[in-house]
Amino acid sequence: MKKTLIGVTLATLMAGFIGCNATSQLVSMRGEGVDRPDHAPVSKVYSEKTPGVGDQKLISRTFLTQPPLVPHAIEKYVPITYDDNGCLECHITDELRGKKLPKMGESHFSKTLKDEDGNPAVEMSRYQCDSCHVPQVDAKPLVDNVFVGVTKR
Repeated sequence: MKKTLIGVTLATLMAGFIGCNATSQLVSMRGEGVDRPDHAPVSKVYSEKTPGVGDQKLISRTFLTQPPLVPHAIEKYVPITYDDNGCLECHITDELRGKKLPKMGESHFSKTLKDEDGNPAVEMSRYQCDSCHVPQVDAKPLVDNVFVGVTKR
């Protein structure tokens, strides 16, 4: 009991001592004082990235099991509904009009259900593409970092 009381007392005194050192000014990661107002970042858009136009490169993944990121605008393809999934028009196959495209993974197809043409049907739990596959914009990092993703794809 005495050791616990002494430990709590020392911890309280050390916390007070560390907290009293208020001579240094706190600075946020964005380089400004923490009391300065924070402004929302400017909205970024894909003005030149339309599917099928130009050379779009795959975005490298941050971690091994990360779903592929979308390198183009998706405004024309959302909302995704039961009757309309614009992603499937291109990504159900690995080639469209002579261009190579990333094809949906085998994990996205049902092992039991078939389409009218006899091919495996898309699994409904994987139908809402934009839940996992998100678009990216060309934006500079908010803070400096040296992070490197795990894949080079």
